[in-house]
Order: sequence, then C-alpha cells, then structure tokens
Amino acid sequence: MATTIITGRDVTFTLDAVSYDAQATSATLSCETIIETYQTLDGRAYASTDKQWTFTIELLQDWGAASSLFEAMWADAEATPNTALAVSFTAATGAVFAFNVLPIFPSAGGAAPGALTDTWTMTVVGTPTETFS
Repeated sequence: MATTIITGRDVTFTLDAVSYDAQATSATLSCETIIETYQTLDGRAYASTDKQWTFTIELLQDWGAASSLFEAMWADAEATPNTALAVSFTAATGAVFAFNVLPIFPSAGGAAPGALTDTWTMTVVGTPTETFS
C-alpha cells in the first residue's frame, strides 16, 4: 500500500447560528477508551466500558474583532455552559466529523512578540458522527 500524506483540514464552529473557521491553526479530535481488565480463572478478560471524546483546537485570539469567536465562546460559557455547540471538522477531503462540544472560557493574552494564541480542549457531548467518501 502506498503512503498517504494528509495536509488538508478545516473546522467550523457554529455558535448562536454564526459559523467561525478562520482562527484555527490546529485541530484534533480524539477518544479515550476506558477498558477494564478482569482476572478470571481462565486468564484475563477485557471489556470496553466507556469512551470520552475530546476536541482540542489551537486558535489565534480575536478579542475585539467584529464577530469575535473568542467573545462568542466566552458569552456562551458564561450564559449557557451546559448547552452544546455544533462543530463540523474536516480532517481531509472525504473525512468529515460532526459533533457537539460544551463551551469553555478562552484565555486572553500571551507572550510577546508573536501572535496571541489559545488552546481549547473541549468535552465532546456524545459520539461524533462521521462521513467518509
């Protein structure tokens, strides 16, 4: 099998019916699978008991910009912290994941002289759905 190198990815957040995507510099959807091990008289037995999905995204801060993603996330984390936000994540052409995350409070500020960035690690509500084509 030939090696496949994937370089394209895109992510879109929808907060309060507004879609955002331009601020992201890195995005990763991951799952921690909880597997329990039982020692039986016949040897070890394993059971997958739960999964916790997380979405980690690094972004350029846009405080004060028109339609600021950071200000929208802050407002949702403050006003509706238990209301999930829709995310569509394209890992590569033909691999699209849709899921919901809980809002978090973004950080503000950072080190000089580079661009201000922030990393958000958000809990995914439920299990992502995927579309492979």
